[in-house]
Amino acid sequence: MILYGQFDSPFVRRAAVALNHYGMPFERRVLSVFGNFDEMLAVNPLGKVPALQLPQGDMLYDSRAIIEYLESIAPPERRLTPGDDGPRRDMLRIEAVGIGLAEKTYERGIEFSRRAPGMQDMDWVARLERQILSALAWLEERAGGEWMVGGGLTRADLAAVMAATYLAEKLPDLFDRTRFARLDAHRARCEALPVFRASAYSANEAAATGSRPEAGKA
Repeated sequence: MILYGQFDSPFVRRAAVALNHYGMPFERRVLSVFGNFDEMLAVNPLGKVPALQLPQGDMLYDSRAIIEYLESIAPPERRLTPGDDGPRRDMLRIEAVGIGLAEKTYERGIEFSRRAPGMQDMDWVARLERQILSALAWLEERAGGEWMVGGGLTRADLAAVMAATYLAEKLPDLFDRTRFARLDAHRARCEALPVFRASAYSANEAAATGSRPEAGKA
């Protein structure tokens, strides 16, 4: 299998960590949605990452769709979705907020990294920051145990950890490590696990795109 995208993307990393967890080997094509847009359009009609090329040549798009497919072919005991209804609903809620947090962090970064100075919509920036802080507070309340849901790694952990690391790297002024101490501790513990370390956040790949979301301080 071939995974397309950079390891500064929380969405690419979610797919990569799931592949690592399932023990499914893959190679990676390090393409940027900005620097390699034409190449990405040839891979995904939306020009977005991640994209996963399956052994038979078929392509899958979007981290949620990729993980859903991987779960369908993974051994049941390795699946990242709880089997019981209650924990599954908890997992889906946390996953949705984690993915949303990453999306809002990305949007906040775009206002400063891709718009000319003075062209930012500061009302929109303020709204995004409220959403980011609200999501962080919500996840902080649920980060007290060893795992976000149940007794093992789930898609909830992948989404929350990837979003928190992305925010900590891209917009550190918004991620108060004291205020969100439990979430930060959970993030650090998960990032130290082999399946996460094998697809660690790459500051070098981030720098290669020329994106500087931290240019607009919170």
